[in-house]
Amino acid sequence: MSGSNRRSNSSASSRRRTDRPARGRRQAPAPRPTRRLAAAGSARETKSVGRLSVAGLGLTDHKRRPWPAALKWAVAALVAVGLVVGALFAASLTPVFTATSIEAEPSDHLTAENIIKLAAVPDGATLLNVDTGAIAERLAKNPWVADVSVRREYPDRLRITVTERDILAIVVVSSGNVAWYLSSDGTWVEPAKLAGGSDSLADQALALARQEGCLLIRDVPGTVSPKAGAKTTDAPILGVIDYQKGFTKGLADQVVSYSASSEEAISCVLESGIEVSLGDPSQISSKEAVVNELMAQHPNQLTYINVRNPAKPSFRRVSSNSVAQGSGVQAPAADGGGGDPQAQGDSSQGSGDGTRTGDGDQSADGSLPTQDG
Repeated sequence: MSGSNRRSNSSASSRRRTDRPARGRRQAPAPRPTRRLAAAGSARETKSVGRLSVAGLGLTDHKRRPWPAALKWAVAALVAVGLVVGALFAASLTPVFTATSIEAEPSDHLTAENIIKLAAVPDGATLLNVDTGAIAERLAKNPWVADVSVRREYPDRLRITVTERDILAIVVVSSGNVAWYLSSDGTWVEPAKLAGGSDSLADQALALARQEGCLLIRDVPGTVSPKAGAKTTDAPILGVIDYQKGFTKGLADQVVSYSASSEEAISCVLESGIEVSLGDPSQISSKEAVVNELMAQHPNQLTYINVRNPAKPSFRRVSSNSVAQGSGVQAPAADGGGGDPQAQGDSSQGSGDGTRTGDGDQSADGSLPTQDG
């Protein structure tokens, strides 16, 4: 074979080898065509990528918004309050504003010393950390105390003011031969200190009641057993309270004392000396209207009125025009100082035969029983 043929065959073989891809090699992917970023401000300025977008060479979060002004002020206020509270708490732990002066205003039955002792303000307390609620609770344990005011007066004074219970009556308790203070809300306060002497217990209690400007309640049953600070649950006492609150001020102010042996037998004595049999605490306004009407029809002549049944009242009067004032413990005698007694029913209810139309019966000769029928 000639040399030219050998070169031809060698060239063809080389071309076949070079045309065949190399084993084990991967061809590199063809490069993607590049795109120039659009100029800033053009319609193709940004390309969204999730929540972010490309804008020129910067990144912008479209979800972010500026805080409203109101929210900024609210946060600032909370921070300020927190600072103030923190400062006060820190000050409460230091001896700043120590309560070195504790003052109390005396009441009718509690001295300033009593009030300060009952308040029991802890030593070293400051005006910032003193527990005014605990002071009020300690004072409220005293039955005389109805309300408490504790006022801070900077830099070092604590002022305590006590409001006492309003006393309704002095109650003569038969079971213990003693008298007790009773408040207008029905709370037993404490035993009353009577003057003593030769006067009866009722007379001593009446004198104290006049001094205190309150009522006297007498003849209560032996089952009444007062306890300081406790509310009364006795029906006769509760009935008296109902009457006194149910009467108008005009009549209530005239009452000196009540007799309350039972709820159905409640009676009272007025300043004028008239004894009024009231009965159980029902139809109070109707009973008061009848009492006022009879007193207006027979001025200064009545000694006794019975309005247990206001539809059928009865009364007792004297012939003279003057009735002696009663003691408040017992109604005056029927003769009113020497006059002849007359018993007479209400003229609108009376009958021609002289009988009473009230609760009891009048005898044919015109006499009237001394006790309520």
